[in-house]
Amino acid sequence: MTSDLMNTRSTLVDRAHADKRLAALLKQAPLEFARAVYGINDHAGGRTETMAAREVARAQRQGVPLTEERAEQRARAYLPTIGQEHCPRCWVVYGQKTPLHFRDAVDERPETGSCHSCGAEYATSPD
Repeated sequence: MTSDLMNTRSTLVDRAHADKRLAALLKQAPLEFARAVYGINDHAGGRTETMAAREVARAQRQGVPLTEERAEQRARAYLPTIGQEHCPRCWVVYGQKTPLHFRDAVDERPETGSCHSCGAEYATSPD
């Protein structure tokens, strides 16, 4: 029975960490939506050299027309799951579930999740 309690506690700690990671990622989807809107407006206004406008142009080159309405739908629908966390930017802009790769927290920085496709990096722990 002691081993069961130890396994349960370990699972709960891991689950708590995973829940915090998901909560941090869920906060990023509205920010990526705002970034997409800035990019759409910059691109339409001829300011093509901003990072957000470049992302919009890249999406268009890939055949993914990016509209404010579609980006908002995707931002609202962003729902990562434990073990299958995906990039909020790739989801909102491209509609793709690109897996995030995580680096553990160290003294100098918190845990981060990075996307190999778009280069976005997200802090996923407060430490």
